[in-house]
Amino acid sequence: MTPDLPVIALGSCLVEMTPQQSGLDLTRADEYLALPSGAASNFATALARLGVETGFITRVGDDELGQWLLAKLNSFGVVTEGLAGAVEGQLTPVSFCWMDQAGAKRFYFYRFAGYCDPMASLQAAELGPETVGRAQIFDFSEATIRKQPLRDVTMQAARNARAAGREVAYAVNYRPGSWQAPAEQIAEVQQQAFALANIVLMNREEALLFTGARDPTEAATAVAAMGPELIAITDGENGAYVYGEGESHTVAARRVEVTYDIGAGDTFHAGLVAAYLAGLPPHQIGRVACDAAALRISRCADMQSLPTWQEVEQLARQPL
Repeated sequence: MTPDLPVIALGSCLVEMTPQQSGLDLTRADEYLALPSGAASNFATALARLGVETGFITRVGDDELGQWLLAKLNSFGVVTEGLAGAVEGQLTPVSFCWMDQAGAKRFYFYRFAGYCDPMASLQAAELGPETVGRAQIFDFSEATIRKQPLRDVTMQAARNARAAGREVAYAVNYRPGSWQAPAEQIAEVQQQAFALANIVLMNREEALLFTGARDPTEAATAVAAMGPELIAITDGENGAYVYGEGESHTVAARRVEVTYDIGAGDTFHAGLVAAYLAGLPPHQIGRVACDAAALRISRCADMQSLPTWQEVEQLARQPL
């Protein structure tokens, strides 16, 4: 089967409410901006904005918010037909978030046990080779492996993609409070995900935690030994470390004025995958990813402000 999409992402999706005026906390805000959110949703939207046709496997509630989410994703160019759907009897999750002038972020998640977890309905049969094999790259995020039975469904989907001759990308977005397992088991699950992937993305803290390494370079080497060929480790204002083709590269962060620092990691993830698909070498892949994230945080929350490939290319040519 020939892939008809460059990327298919798997992950949850929710409605995020954030103050219309940046820097206001929830006690002072009267107007809010509604956004499709969740790490995988942010990634899919950012990748579509970069010009990569992206499919998104997700489940939403059988309510007006779910209808709004899928319509909004479609308006941004994300492909959901035949991949995403609403689950009867479930509500769509909602979150509120805000960022202060110093860049500190706070999130509040509104989910109701048994009524607000549409992703839990996903079955392994829905993610067979004929579905995940539609894309050159099958991408999954950590939120899909935190709990059973979705963990086994996701891991099998990644195996199906590999068996179909496709590549797999995995992004860690570790939320300790969302796990109900001892640290040793969490690390073991993460390493299982690493071993299924060709591309792995994480931040510095995650890299050291799940490999036991002393620095990002050592961590990247440890992850590469598990099988991945391209590893990216983000480090905030210090930039990123990219390992590929047997070499490690340090990529400096671009200094920008921060306007909205939510979703930067997901946009980095999108830039990384877009640059990889474009056939760029590892150090240039890192540069594109860092510049995509820089453009994201320098703009307002609205998804229409996500960078395009042309804007990232233009910025990448400018001196740091």
